[in-house]
Amino acid sequence: MASVILFGTGQLAQTVTVYLERDSAHEVAGYVIDAAYRNGQTTCMGRPVYDWETLETHFKPTDGLLFGPISYRDLNRFRRARYLEGKARGYEFLSFVHPAAHVYTEEIGENCLILEQNVIQPFARIGNNVVIWSNNHIGHHSVIGDHCFITSQVGIAGGCHVGEGCFFGGQSGVIDNRTVAAGSIIGAGATVLTDIGAGDFVQQSPVRTLRGAAGRFARRLLG
Repeated sequence: MASVILFGTGQLAQTVTVYLERDSAHEVAGYVIDAAYRNGQTTCMGRPVYDWETLETHFKPTDGLLFGPISYRDLNRFRRARYLEGKARGYEFLSFVHPAAHVYTEEIGENCLILEQNVIQPFARIGNNVVIWSNNHIGHHSVIGDHCFITSQVGIAGGCHVGEGCFFGGQSGVIDNRTVAAGSIIGAGATVLTDIGAGDFVQQSPVRTLRGAAGRFARRLLG
């Protein structure tokens, strides 16, 4: 068991607190945020909140582990910066794999969050500082680069390579053996059928609404 300091005090940090309390042996000892955003906050969920700039005063690298930020702010660059700064200051980071995830690889990096009902198949590789929220599929022999954020109900087929710092919106997908280069965004509901270049944005086709047409299409679509 380790004492853990979580980055942030918002909804995602609060949610992860519950997961760690219920599904791990680790103790959440407090929270840390940038001083400029603290706004006088001293506690969160009954635990102390510290300034990131002076964290060593209250929680030294030898006292335990850091975790997070659980954030995709600035296309994951904020999370990348805090992770690398924490490493430079001598901290080690927790990785949490939910016991209800189905993980068949040992190649999972540091500061990763993998929540319930994820399937990660054999020979997949997950980099450092990766967030994989609930109910996703990572296919065999696929590589997820450092600092990525995968939301929920995302399917990445076998043999794919995802570069650093990518973001996947809910219910998006990538067919097998495709490359999604660094810093790309795959929008909610979009399906990647070809290789994607660095910094590209893949958007779902616009959704059409046919007013009052449900009756006309019900027999054709539903039988």
